[in-house]
Amino acid sequence: MKKLAITLIILISELTAAQNYIGSAPEIFFYRMASAKSEAMGKILTLNFDPYFVSQSNPANLATSKGAAAFYSYSSPLYTLDKASYNYLGASYNFPSIGAFALNALWFNTGLTFNQTSEVGPEIIGTFEPTYQLYTLTYANELINWFDFGINANLFVNGLGPENYNSTFFELGLSRKFTPIQDAKVKDEILVATQLKNIFNQSIIINENIDEPFPSVFRIGISNLIEYSDKNVFEKSYIIGFTIGFEYQDLLNSKFRTAYKVGGELSIVDIIFLRGGYYNETERECDNCEGELNDFTYGFGLKLDFNRYLTKDFPLVLLFDFVSLEQPSYITDNSNWDNFTTFALIANYRIE
Repeated sequence: MKKLAITLIILISELTAAQNYIGSAPEIFFYRMASAKSEAMGKILTLNFDPYFVSQSNPANLATSKGAAAFYSYSSPLYTLDKASYNYLGASYNFPSIGAFALNALWFNTGLTFNQTSEVGPEIIGTFEPTYQLYTLTYANELINWFDFGINANLFVNGLGPENYNSTFFELGLSRKFTPIQDAKVKDEILVATQLKNIFNQSIIINENIDEPFPSVFRIGISNLIEYSDKNVFEKSYIIGFTIGFEYQDLLNSKFRTAYKVGGELSIVDIIFLRGGYYNETERECDNCEGELNDFTYGFGLKLDFNRYLTKDFPLVLLFDFVSLEQPSYITDNSNWDNFTTFALIANYRIE
């Protein structure tokens, strides 16, 4: 216990002395969610709305996954970058005896192409496309029937120029589920969760003289899930379910990006999911900056459980999540951006 207390004191002191985050790679850390479900529910990441794309969401969520899963997400455009695109690809497997593992890859392509010139003259020697890349290895498990925990090890690659620069950072997540009510007709679950991104205050060095700290993001949230079942009416699943969640976000190495988020989901017979949310996030102040973002979000999802509706010998679950929203404006002189679209496809073979 004494060693744990000393470790926490050291960690907190390091976070207090963290370098200031100056806006490095917001396209990866803040602009767009890998999970269309999280995007639709107020951009909430801490709570167990997304147990798959854990490169952005709470790594502890992975502990609730079952069997093997493969997942893909796509999003475009990004403000003035009409051809910009996000591609997310990942796979996970939960070993009942040792825990769950996942590998996520995220590619952000600006959609632009630039000429690369020689170091000694204007001669064009090639072309390059500016990109960001993020590769994440996740481990998650349950600790002594008390809480779930997860750890992310991230490799970030800055490919905005002709040369790539990379660095690592780590994050930790915890969650605890409570069941106040559990009977034949009503299922009631409360989840409390927290997430800390970039726990060692790491940064990326570019051109040997530019040091850009990663954001050290602290999030904490609580959600409540209620499902109503009546086997006399519909025996294959619950009839209707409702989830509501709240999240608070704070950057420990910046006075900006503090956020309050709320999101909800109405689910019908575990097939149709209608989602909505709202978030408020502080931004940098400037002559034409909004100073904060206030935005409503919404989307939907579909789920097909082969084992439940088609055959009991094939425990495959397919999920499709979708959002199409106007891009929130950070500046006062342009508040009419085109919509962005994000969709996610998930295949989960649930081995019990």
